[in-house]
Amino acid sequence: MAPRRPSAFDVSFPEEARAAEAAEQESLNRPAMQPRSSSAASTSSLGKRKALNQDDMAKRQQLPKAAYYQKKKREILEDDKLVIIGEDGDDEDSDGEKPIRELHGFSVFDPKHRNEMVSLEALEQDDGVDRQFEAAGDVVPSFINDEDAGQEEDMEPQYVHLSSILRYTMDYTDENEPFYIETQYAWYLLKAPSASYQPFYHHFYTPRRIAQLVISRALRHPQEGFAAFLKLFTSKVDIFGRTYLETHLWESVLYIQEAIQDEPEPKKIMAVPFVRHILRNTLSPNDSFRPTREKGPKRKPVPMRKGLIGNPDLAVLKAENQNPTRVTPRIAKLAQGLFREELMVVGGAPPPVNKAEEESNRKKMSARLRRLISRTLKGKKKINYTKDDRISLMADLYTAVSIEGTIYRVGDVVIVPGENLPNAIVGDKVHLEPDSRVDHYFWFGKIMYIIMENQVAHVQWFNHGSQTVIRELAHPQELFLSNDCGQVNLHDIVDKVTVHMGTQASPLQPEEYFCKFMHCTKVGSYTSIDMKHLELCATQLPPNNCSVCLLREESDMEAHPRELRDEYGNPDGVAFAGTLYHLEDFVHYRAEVGPANIGYITHIEIGKESKVTVRKVGRISHLGDILPEKVVRDERHLYLTEEQTSFKVKDLLRVIYVPCYESFQGPQATVEGWVEDSFDQYYLRYCFPRLNVTSWAERRRVSWEELHVCTPCCKERLRRRSNMKRFLAGAREKPLAVLDLFGGVGAFSRGLSEGSGSLTVAYAIEIGPSAARSFLYNSPETVVYNQCANEMLRYTIKSQQGHEVEVPKQKFNDRIPVPPPPRPGEIDVITAGFPCQSHSSLNMYKDANDVKSNLILTTLSFLDYYSPSFAYFENVPGFLRFSLNAVQANQHKVEGGLEMGGLKFLIRALLDMNYQVRFALLQAAHYGTPQRRVRFFLIAAKDGDILPELPQPTHDFPDSQTLDIKIGRGKEKIVPIRTAHGTAAHSFVTIGDAISDLPRFDWKHPRPEKEKPEKRKERRKREANIPSLECNSSKPYCGFQGQIGYFHPAKTTYQERARRNSTSDIQQYTKTVIPAKAERCVNIPLHPKADYHHLAPDQQEWQTVDPSSAVGRKGYLPGWYGRLDKDGVFPTTVTNVDPTAKQSRVLNPYCYRMVTVRELARSQGFPDDFVFEAIGDNVVTMHRQIGNAVPLPVGYALGRELREALFTKWIGQREQAIVIEDDEDHARNVDDMDTD
Repeated sequence: MAPRRPSAFDVSFPEEARAAEAAEQESLNRPAMQPRSSSAASTSSLGKRKALNQDDMAKRQQLPKAAYYQKKKREILEDDKLVIIGEDGDDEDSDGEKPIRELHGFSVFDPKHRNEMVSLEALEQDDGVDRQFEAAGDVVPSFINDEDAGQEEDMEPQYVHLSSILRYTMDYTDENEPFYIETQYAWYLLKAPSASYQPFYHHFYTPRRIAQLVISRALRHPQEGFAAFLKLFTSKVDIFGRTYLETHLWESVLYIQEAIQDEPEPKKIMAVPFVRHILRNTLSPNDSFRPTREKGPKRKPVPMRKGLIGNPDLAVLKAENQNPTRVTPRIAKLAQGLFREELMVVGGAPPPVNKAEEESNRKKMSARLRRLISRTLKGKKKINYTKDDRISLMADLYTAVSIEGTIYRVGDVVIVPGENLPNAIVGDKVHLEPDSRVDHYFWFGKIMYIIMENQVAHVQWFNHGSQTVIRELAHPQELFLSNDCGQVNLHDIVDKVTVHMGTQASPLQPEEYFCKFMHCTKVGSYTSIDMKHLELCATQLPPNNCSVCLLREESDMEAHPRELRDEYGNPDGVAFAGTLYHLEDFVHYRAEVGPANIGYITHIEIGKESKVTVRKVGRISHLGDILPEKVVRDERHLYLTEEQTSFKVKDLLRVIYVPCYESFQGPQATVEGWVEDSFDQYYLRYCFPRLNVTSWAERRRVSWEELHVCTPCCKERLRRRSNMKRFLAGAREKPLAVLDLFGGVGAFSRGLSEGSGSLTVAYAIEIGPSAARSFLYNSPETVVYNQCANEMLRYTIKSQQGHEVEVPKQKFNDRIPVPPPPRPGEIDVITAGFPCQSHSSLNMYKDANDVKSNLILTTLSFLDYYSPSFAYFENVPGFLRFSLNAVQANQHKVEGGLEMGGLKFLIRALLDMNYQVRFALLQAAHYGTPQRRVRFFLIAAKDGDILPELPQPTHDFPDSQTLDIKIGRGKEKIVPIRTAHGTAAHSFVTIGDAISDLPRFDWKHPRPEKEKPEKRKERRKREANIPSLECNSSKPYCGFQGQIGYFHPAKTTYQERARRNSTSDIQQYTKTVIPAKAERCVNIPLHPKADYHHLAPDQQEWQTVDPSSAVGRKGYLPGWYGRLDKDGVFPTTVTNVDPTAKQSRVLNPYCYRMVTVRELARSQGFPDDFVFEAIGDNVVTMHRQIGNAVPLPVGYALGRELREALFTKWIGQREQAIVIEDDEDHARNVDDMDTD
């Protein structure tokens, strides 16, 4: 029996995934381990090595040529003290269980024979040589969480020389199970071999992997015939990037036969039709039902981990509980050949491909391409034109021209040679690859007008899909209109093509193209074409008919300051970069560091060096200790000063709106409501003599009479505010319905809903029982399906198409059926933080069937079925490195993995479903989250809707990590987010801003008698204000629950928002740890960034003191047992929260302990009334719920941009309708706030 693979739930959850060695350990009765030089380990787990006869040897593949392992200089020797970074090294809690690790870039060799490389197969054979088997390679823990991996820098592996190998093992009954080796100290999951060892591992791996594919398939499909199996088999790719061929199957027959005989029920397997076909030439008539081998020691399985028993949150992620990926026909067709998993199509199979027609079209297009390239070799062409086509006598512009007898007119789309054309010409002959297309060698442009004097045509360019982000996955006939134009020589025009604008013609002829969207190369977006604007431009005479030129002229004008005058002709402002700035406006202007400066305009000088003079304005939140205790540090609370400064107009950033505090009167006009409306709305109460305040007593109150503001600007803002109130009132009556896929606890959809004010989270699908219960508790109006998304997709489509299908049960209670799913037309928005594996540099070869990575297909299938107006996707930055699997180009050529394939496929599918797309990496700290956390986000909107913008940073954050997205391996990149320092509205939110008010407590020292008397005295004195609680590892948590008071009143707006609603359970408690770990934690000083370096020698772990350890080899870098800095931000909040985990800075800045559940929740923007449910009060489960969440401030920022898009659409609809305004009511809205 093989080990059970540590799949999603094993890999993700190290703390629960524990179990003792199985009782069969003793039954194996293997000799005690000897030192590294002993040969005892050369005995296989099957007992004595088998001697192979000559016939068997002839059947088996020949070993590769002898090679030898070269020892590395800085190898770590495996022993009982070795702890891999990310593992919990406290063996007091390990219960004797061996850790499971991953081994990458490995070699297996015989140290007794000059480190000769050997096949693992030799463990079972006796070649007459006294052998020993050892291995070496890069080692990482196998329990690195899928959600953790890729969140930050990839964890650097440790190169380890393993002790003697006891056995190898695999499970033939599950095709997703990896191969393992076992040493005295650990199990190692074999990933990719080193380059030098690859031939040896190929010899061992290939026949056994094929046997695994045969046996696992036979058990799952006992009626399958050979033809069906062969079709599937020859579509699979192994870890070396090779697609299997039928010959590989016959070469492995002996291994298949032996593996079947080792299974508990060989007769059952051999009765499967395709298996009988495979074995027909190897079995004699009597062999078909021969008895199994003599019983002996079997391959030892990985011990069952007791932490999994009875834990539904882990059980739902077990490999055997994973459902196959379900897809709609459209997604199945798009995914064909790109994903290795056998996809299950729901709703009918994709229409069959007419291969004969496809081949005929390919030949036609190849011939056409040759003709087009041949035309480019002819040199100058015959060009004619007529006076009738001249636009005017004053300009040498024409609407048509004849080139080689073909008439080209304004509006025609022409093709001209591209930069790759020389590659197709060898001498004077055309040389093409079999898959060459027109777009590989030619560019496309739409003629706007013709200048005969220069013999050029002015064109607006198209980008073929292959020239955009989607590259290889682009529809071969799809073009995208670009915002670029230029001149092309008439002699370079080769031909014209038919382009269907705004739609995909059906059927589309092979030589035709279609264009539905515009593409912006700078930000990588795909947006709807403004057809009305194009039609309007087309009515203008050239050269004014080029929309790109008009936009460029407008942009050039905006780049230069232009003086503004009031209705009486008096200068009163400046127009710059598309914004109007007036006297008495408050503005942001560029700072050298930190957030933007703030000023109140008093003078504008227009000239060669246009300048603005302002009174300096400060932020109350920046006054620090000068502020009285009761004054909240509100980032929207400003103060005026008497200081003035001047700067260049080009440093202006934006207008902000700052009424006097006294202007807010009555329940309809509150400060809270005002600042909540928009990030650029503030308020002002005081004036100080200067920006650098030295005393709170220097202030004087500012009245509304003395604070003059620009009346037109203020009235326009109030008019907008009044309209926004009306829009939101209507949106609340009929909100857009959200379906939250992979919902977790609902943070993503909740943030979007609160930010937009226009959504209701109507439905959610979440597989984890505890997370689903948290979702339900905090959003009782949401219908939550505690089920697998694949199962829900199958059930939804099947049941709504009238099929008889069993109703799935809620996983938190298998007696309760899931509620009826929504129907198409009932979902307006889909949100999905779809899971995706990390794609680190170690993963050179991906698993053949990584079901979890393929949930992107499930997500897209839900989108295809429901066709909502909007979709929001979130993932780790590693998603950008998600390469789709290698495919076999032909029998002799393998194409490598498709670089950035996940992103390309996602965009391609969305475009196919008529969605506009924009995407970016967002830094959570830029939007008021007290945490460094970068994530990938994508927004999609149906063609015709307004695609929401990506939120630009509102908070300055000095982070060196770039948010630019590199496309391919060249210098091309997209820059959708502007991160220049000195431009954001606010300072970043610190840890202290977020959590300083929460109840405080320390962990009690587990062994106080070890401390010095003065230290014990100090702790007792501290307990007078801060209680000390026992961290008992037998209890689920340590700290406070229920309703208790806070440490101090809210001092920041972040704390005020968190405490806006009273909570039923503060959940201010930590997980519990073993005494040794608790002791180290309480001995870390209360200094920012203190860590294990501050521990006494007798308190250190082996990892933190031994030079041969991973920590020692890296120069004892800081981190383990790290204390947070209250003036900094949280590192990325992950799912594995521990002082020795990957993210180990987890000690509270104020207390002798780890951070609590509530403190982690605050790091993600959760309010205090958000309660986390966990089966068995499992704190680690709560950690995962928090670490997997999208920070609420980020969701809120995305929601605000959605609100702007919906509001803009609403305004446009009102302008087209006949509206009778209530003048009195309108006046009342405008006067909600006093202005002067």
